[in-house]
Amino acid sequence: MKGRYFCFTIVIRVNQIEVAPGVNLGVDERRENTLENLIKYRESIFRADPSARVTFALSDAALRDESENFRNIRAQLREYYEKFGDDVTYMLGAFFSAAYEKRAQICANVHSALCLLKDFMGPEYRPQAIVGGFVASDVIRYIAEVEHIHVVQGNIFSQYAVDNQDGDGSICYPYYPSKEHFCKPAQGDEDFIDCVNLDGWTVDFINATYCGVTKEGYNSRMGCGPIETLRPFCVEKGIEIMLVSADQMLGENFGRNNGFGYATAIWELCLIQRDGHHQMNIDETTVTAFLSALKKKYPDLKIVPFGEVGESFRKEHPDNRQLHYEFVHQGIGFGGSLENVRLYWYMNKYFRLCIREDIQRGTKKVIDFTDYTKQAAEPEDSDYRIGKIQRNWSLLGDINQKGLREQDKPIDFVRLSEAQKELIGRAEKEFGFTVTF
Repeated sequence: MKGRYFCFTIVIRVNQIEVAPGVNLGVDERRENTLENLIKYRESIFRADPSARVTFALSDAALRDESENFRNIRAQLREYYEKFGDDVTYMLGAFFSAAYEKRAQICANVHSALCLLKDFMGPEYRPQAIVGGFVASDVIRYIAEVEHIHVVQGNIFSQYAVDNQDGDGSICYPYYPSKEHFCKPAQGDEDFIDCVNLDGWTVDFINATYCGVTKEGYNSRMGCGPIETLRPFCVEKGIEIMLVSADQMLGENFGRNNGFGYATAIWELCLIQRDGHHQMNIDETTVTAFLSALKKKYPDLKIVPFGEVGESFRKEHPDNRQLHYEFVHQGIGFGGSLENVRLYWYMNKYFRLCIREDIQRGTKKVIDFTDYTKQAAEPEDSDYRIGKIQRNWSLLGDINQKGLREQDKPIDFVRLSEAQKELIGRAEKEFGFTVTF
């Protein structure tokens, strides 16, 4: 697969966290999720790139709310679909449905939402992708096999101790997930789900190694996401950080991945309300400034919906047999992205491996090795009705970048087990690369 892609998604909801249909946590956002702000948002994107096509992801309440405002929003989205080719779809819960709801009920919610979409998009309408933050493998399988949608934004690379759910352990580029665990790439026909799983937020790779927010104030989610980047660092510096974060995918690593680059961010509609509860102090001009700068840096960049990237990947790659990605990133010297640190990431069908280089000391250590050939399992169903909240859906491998366990202490490459080295050697031979150590 070739080309530079940026997936920009706008979330439209009624409440800040919709645990399940009719069950809400957090702030009521009706005052900020308005038709006026929607129009400002879409016009700001058009000013940056008239050819841009984006994803609009609606929560269950945004699909059902019968106020004049939300009826007008839904009608406007139909117009944008017809005018620009935007994808209008469903957002599961508040990105964290698996933390609160049973799998079977989540599947039922998807079906209901797709019916609600048809009410205003037309009887033949079907979105290109479903947006879900973290999506359990059984739900992904249902979406593919029953609803015949084959792209899901179903993982958030490196998220741990942030927001309402944890899910570290995946790779950050497109892959087909295993029936065992949504973070694990399928190993063969027996565990294959015909649905491309996509990361939702591109983050600085060095910040991604932190657990939540550190005592120094370093945010593990600093990157293309506005809340973790624009709010603490303001617009000018925030956009600079977002551009560098996108550059991890669209710059030198574009060449390392055979001319393919994928960066992504999900922004909420409510964020451009200057006096909104998120206290972002941004407006629609910020959206234009960021996307314009991105397009200026990469004139060939395509701003497209999740579904287009996923279906393009699916067309060229029917399975994970050629799945291999490489990334090198040196810190930017700001916000926890330490200038003296360089990371080497290798992500493929068999494993993900990260080597951390201390440039000043000239040392290299393995800080992550997640063996995808091993059996994996997701947690049992959550059920908020009885207070059963399953927060941690991570796939923490032999060594994990967050350093949470005793076994996660960084080690020299030579201290990897013979089985780990053998698996790395197998991948090097199969995919034609050499690990830098």
